Amino acid sequence: MSNDWYTTDLKQRPVQKLGRARYVQQLVIVLMLLCVMGAIFVPLWQRGVNRSLEVEYQTLLENRQSLEEQQQVLKASISSLSMPEALIHGAWREDIAFQPIKAQAVVLVARSNP
Repeated sequence: MSNDWYTTDLKQRPVQKLGRARYVQQLVIVLMLLCVMGAIFVPLWQRGVNRSLEVEYQTLLENRQSLEEQQQVLKASISSLSMPEALIHGAWREDIAFQPIKAQAVVLVARSNP
């Protein structure tokens, strides 16, 4: 009974060894899959980065416009406060009286260099 049908087939079956060519073929297939995945991923990543930069740019433009509007409001308030009417109104609130200075009342003081 040394030659049973279930053992005979196993002994006669050729053993397949993974050769160098088979290993290279598997490596090439893996690299091709990685390249395909990269070709799909890179444009999506670039689109995401581009969209994020566009959103940041729009935010910066809105901030700039807001700052320019604030600057215009500040300039307008400074110019309205520096007008003579505003000065007179402020002086009236503080009980300051403006009096004209006559040229005859001005005393010239000369300084000499010692």
